[in-house]
Amino acid sequence: MKDTAVAMVVIEHERHTTVLLTGEMDRASAPAVRTRLLDFAARPIVLDIAGVSFIDAEGMRAISHCARRCEDSGAALAVVGAGPFARRMFRVLRLDRRVPLCASMDEALWCAVPRTDDEIAAWLA
Repeated sequence: MKDTAVAMVVIEHERHTTVLLTGEMDRASAPAVRTRLLDFAARPIVLDIAGVSFIDAEGMRAISHCARRCEDSGAALAVVGAGPFARRMFRVLRLDRRVPLCASMDEALWCAVPRTDDEIAAWLA
């Protein structure tokens, strides 16, 4: 039997949390990933799944639960690094309507982290 573990690296920033996942997010590994993700859902999360080689319905359910918990706490979740299969899963499950699929980390930060007035003024200048 092959190993289906998911490695998770968590980086706490001042105003958000970045979570990097690698491995296979399937029925065996998704419950542990979901539990860990929910621990961070009180603040904005950027979830980088570029290193996820496979994701099934349980993996998508873990992300959906995290998105719901973020919404409930007034935070946001943005995903970056989704490959073609994962993007299709997001569309089929209509999860892309609740969770932005971003092309870059900068885009994900704009989607997940509320901007301050100073940041907006600097961007407009």
